[in-house]
Parts: sequence; structure tokens; C-alpha cells
Amino acid sequence: MVQKLAALRINNIFQSVEAGPIVSTYYFKLGADVPIAKILKAEEDMALAVGAPSVLITRSGGQIAIAIPNKEKEIVSYDNCLHNLMQSTKQNLPILLGVDTRGNPRTLDLTECPHILIAGSTGGGKSVLLSAIISGLATVKTPKELKLMLVDTKQLDLPLFESLPHVVESADTLDKVHTLLDRLHVIVRQRTAKMKGLARNIAEYNALGLGAHLPYYVVIIDELADVLMQDRSRGKGVRGYEKAEHKLQSLLQICRASGVHIICATQRPSVEIITGDIKANMPTRIALRLPSGADSRTVLNEYGAEQLLGKGDMLIESPLFEQVTRFHGPYVSMNHIANVIANSEQIRDSYKMLNRA
Repeated sequence: MVQKLAALRINNIFQSVEAGPIVSTYYFKLGADVPIAKILKAEEDMALAVGAPSVLITRSGGQIAIAIPNKEKEIVSYDNCLHNLMQSTKQNLPILLGVDTRGNPRTLDLTECPHILIAGSTGGGKSVLLSAIISGLATVKTPKELKLMLVDTKQLDLPLFESLPHVVESADTLDKVHTLLDRLHVIVRQRTAKMKGLARNIAEYNALGLGAHLPYYVVIIDELADVLMQDRSRGKGVRGYEKAEHKLQSLLQICRASGVHIICATQRPSVEIITGDIKANMPTRIALRLPSGADSRTVLNEYGAEQLLGKGDMLIESPLFEQVTRFHGPYVSMNHIANVIANSEQIRDSYKMLNRA
């Protein structure tokens, strides 16, 4: 790498290296005379120099980080990540991300996000990531604390979780999607009226102890593009038709304080699907491997997702992180899903007993 940087006339000083389960990251200090854009455009040159299929070059404080895939990659353990998630007791709705580039388990609190957009092409790991998120939430929270609503018009991945006691509604057709969104609007309005003059959000209201605690609602929409394209086709030329996109956008703007959070996933991150309004109301965005740099910019406002390795390798832009950050998601097997569906309560209770001990 040093030789290639010198050949490209990029003045640099090697600083350190961090070895992780999937990639090893090398840090360099650039000379004052080197434009940052020059090295960011050298990814193909660096990949050829080290014999890797791809490398990812990013800014890291006052340094440049060059992440190179390991020849032997570890599988990120879902069990280890779940164990760490169960220790994240301070988070209201902990989302299981996997591990960072150093191999440290990482989570984020959905109530601080407050909505998430996930984009990834085939083989990127989108379905597995959704499975990890649902499994983690269902294990940490009881059905009284958390209500799940699932939308999957392709009827492939999310129906696996319909038997979870946390799932209160599932939509697999466009008509059911509209019904679900309308019901959410009613829930939000009722909760807003109940909290008016008493609290600013659901956490403050529940802390008052005025009655039964209000549960959180998490809505997960798989393949947002399919839902919106079907809806636009149906509503085309129909006077007075309220599109699902408008209902969703309205919810994103008002539902956070009411304890309703939305996670949308799509394979097609085009500007027709991920509009400016949707991006503005979903500040936490996860990009798994995408086909092109243009797709990466649509999701993250910068390049990089086109250089990811697939199978859960991701970049995340969020107000919770100072910059776009790389994580590696865990592998969730069908056995893991079956175990969570059958034994989520027993797993949760065993961890509570362990924490007390």
C-alpha cells in the first residue's frame, strides 16, 4: 500500500492497523499537499495493489482509513450479539447491528433514531438484518412492552415471524397496508390527546404512572419500493385517492413522540422511492452492498456502499454517530428464528435471572 501510494504521488505516513473479523483497517496520515479527493478515488488502484476484490477508503478523524477484506473472514455470531443486546438494559428499543470493524458488539436505540431506512441489493444481507432486528427486539421486550406490525407484500421473509406474540398486525396486500397505516394514525392521535399537557413523549408519560404503560409500536416494511409502486399504479388518475406514500410520510413526521417507530427496507434505492421528504424523516439510514456509487449517494449522501462485501457488511449514517460508520451484521439462521419464536420468553427470563445474580 505504501508503494502504491508513493507511485500515485500521495504523500503519507503510516500510523496504525486494526485487525477485525471481516476486514483489517490501515490508517495513514496524509501530507498537507494531498487533496482528500485524490485518495478517495484510488480505491481500484489500492485493491489491485493488495490483491483484494475491493477496498473501502474513508476519512477517520484527521487520518485516512483503508479497509481491506481478510482472506479468512469470521462469521459474526448471532448468539454473541444477542448476549450483548440483553445487557443493553439502558436502551428503550435496542437494535442489534452486529459488530464494528474491530469486532466489538454494537447496538443502537431505536427511540433515538427514531426511524430507519435500510437499502441493499440481492446478496447484501437485507433480509437477514431484518431477521436480526425482529429477533432481538422480541427477545428483549415482552408482548406488553412492544407491539410489532409487519408489512411484506412479497410474502416471503416477514411472514416467518407472524406467530410471534408481539405481532399484532401483518399486511401482505396493498389494501391491508392502507388499513394498517390508517390504524396507526388513529393510535398516534389517541396517544397525542392522552399525553397533551402532561408529557412530551411516551417515556415521560409512562413515568408518571397514571395507568397502564403504553407499549411501543415498531412497524417494519419490507420492500418499500414494491408497496409504493403498486400504490402509485392503483391511484393513478383516481380523484381523491390518498396514496400510501403520503400516509407514511405523515406518520414519520408525527409518530415518534407517541412511541411509534418505523423501519423501511428496499432493494431499489432510487430517488423515485427514497425521496427527499422520506430521507429527511428517516435520519438513520443503513446501506448494505449496492450496485453503484449513485445508489450509495442516494442513501448515504456519499460513495462507499458499492465497495461493501455483502452478507451483512453495512455502512450507517445516523445522528447517533459522528460520521458514516461500518458494521458487520450477524448471521441469523432458520434455527435461530425458530428458537426465538418458540422460546423468546424463556430466553428473556434466563437473562433477567443472570443479571440479578
